[in-house]
Amino acid sequence: MLPRMEDAGQLTFQAQMDPKLMKALLRRVLFPILAVGGAVMLAMAALLYWAGDPGDAALSTAAGGVIAPLLLLFTVPPQVVKRDAHKIGRPVAYRIDAAGVHSTSGFSTKTLEWSAIKAVHRARGQILLSHGRLSSGKRWMSSIPTADLTPAEQDRLLAVLRSRGAALTNAPAS
Repeated sequence: MLPRMEDAGQLTFQAQMDPKLMKALLRRVLFPILAVGGAVMLAMAALLYWAGDPGDAALSTAAGGVIAPLLLLFTVPPQVVKRDAHKIGRPVAYRIDAAGVHSTSGFSTKTLEWSAIKAVHRARGQILLSHGRLSSGKRWMSSIPTADLTPAEQDRLLAVLRSRGAALTNAPAS
């Protein structure tokens, strides 16, 4: 049994990431990138078709625009989870204080400062923190697993996370 949430000027608790939740998080992050790539390929297929493509390039491009993103969406997350399986099942200690959200796993500690967090969303079994930007312009996400917390502790955690800064208080729940 993991220790429960404590509050002494800060929120501290431990949780473990579930491989299924990690796959879901990776799919959520990958989806917009793959959707744009698929849409570009479908647009190229339409242009080839309208230009009077004599071969099967338009059909092949259209098929690739549908199949490739779906294939990547369902093959990449399991591969990443398998590669990082030694990290995923470990307990992670979280501390939320005036500086930000700190996560400690093994001998490493990562800090996500409040100014970096752009939005907080509740998803199945986890709370997602949007921060930073990928080259595609999409925000990067970190997650805090909530399966080891009671519903009251989850609500309290979400309230604390959303209370930090104006950008967080306007985030809709998912």
